[in-house]
Amino acid sequence: MKNRFVWAGALSLAVSLGSQPAAKAANFTNVNGVVITNGVVFVTTRSASDGWFRTQSSSTVWDNDDPRGPGGFSPGDVKMCEVLMDYGYSTRLMPEKALSFENLGLTGPTLYWDSSTPTDPYSFYYNGGLPNGNGISGGGTPPNDYYSAVLLIVSGSGGSADMPVANTNNIPVMMGEHSCLGNNRANASNERSEIYLYSNKSGNSGNNTSTNSANLYMKVVNSSHPIMQGIPLDAQGRVKMYRDPYPEELARGPRAEGITAGKLNYEVAWTTVNTAAGKAVPAPGLDILGRLDSDQNQVVFAVMDAGAALASSVDDSGHPWFGRTTAPARLVQLFVNEGGNGNSRRGFNCLSDIGKVIFIRTCKWAMGETLTPYQPLGFIRVSQTGNRQIRLAWDGSATKNYKILGTQNLTGRPDFSNWQTVAQDIAGRNGEVSATFDISGAKDYAFLRVMPEP
Repeated sequence: MKNRFVWAGALSLAVSLGSQPAAKAANFTNVNGVVITNGVVFVTTRSASDGWFRTQSSSTVWDNDDPRGPGGFSPGDVKMCEVLMDYGYSTRLMPEKALSFENLGLTGPTLYWDSSTPTDPYSFYYNGGLPNGNGISGGGTPPNDYYSAVLLIVSGSGGSADMPVANTNNIPVMMGEHSCLGNNRANASNERSEIYLYSNKSGNSGNNTSTNSANLYMKVVNSSHPIMQGIPLDAQGRVKMYRDPYPEELARGPRAEGITAGKLNYEVAWTTVNTAAGKAVPAPGLDILGRLDSDQNQVVFAVMDAGAALASSVDDSGHPWFGRTTAPARLVQLFVNEGGNGNSRRGFNCLSDIGKVIFIRTCKWAMGETLTPYQPLGFIRVSQTGNRQIRLAWDGSATKNYKILGTQNLTGRPDFSNWQTVAQDIAGRNGEVSATFDISGAKDYAFLRVMPEP
């Protein structure tokens, strides 16, 4: 009988979440003089999500008491940590107020430590310990220099008045909270968390959550920066940073019943700074990598190298950087902001795959790792090795494992409910990687795609 199987190597340029092989993080010497190569990435989350730190935050309610959700966690912050852990990093998700001096003198439950002990956020940065320098309350693993922070990511999921104080121990910062990007704060508090990437920023920044299709793209204005090298752009020099909503993502919940106060599962969440004439002015040392495609006055992604010129001299005597004119470490305006109160705080989850590629590459750059140009998966080559078998081959990397997924419905959901795993744990190598399949019992047709893991 004539073989009627028609198999296609769909998605010949499958998107990877991986950066190319990179060196380990540059050596970092903590306050105790210990050289740290692989430490911990700190990701801050909403203080109002935590029963104790809520009492010290600007929020008037505990998130678990909000019937709209998402309750005692921010999904985007959790997903951010999961992606980092897929790439081998240790992460620590913690309320912003844990890195704040405002806890001094406050009294309350002894949930984390004796409340009579002043809170020093640097005890977290230096060796992972509690503010009183002891081990974990009730026993457990004591502080260790190798638990020192090597990167701080401020997601913006909390209130702007709750952001952590700028650190003085040269820890790089990726800032998703727009109010902290300038030399003045939109919502002043006792903390000094601004990182001086812009002057005249007050009132000229925000969170852009418009969910129309035109708002999904970033116009890349510096494709030669190490983070962006090799990132595939469309004919207009853009990259699609946010994916389309899943077909069912907005179909259920209170919103589907017309309750407009219900929170959306899908929400674009740009961190924007308006640099139009008379608006915010980028610091001399700021390298702008991306602008909002639908309004290119809005910067959405920018970086500053250590030692580069800040927006102005730090003239606030209460700021930890008082007197500085240059960045103490690498600084980043992150392109995603989790929106804080009133939002689903799921912006990171709505990034496209290539958006997460750029996120990982940004983390690596901030920590001083050496990046090589990103290389999308090479063309998938399909050949038939007889009436019963086909062979798939592609250009691989020894730093990845691979899996092959299959579907008969290219227009269906992009997740496991539509794409079935045909094979996984295929060992990678530098050069051609291949897999051969017996199709004698398969359907008449199918589409296959190859994906790296992670």
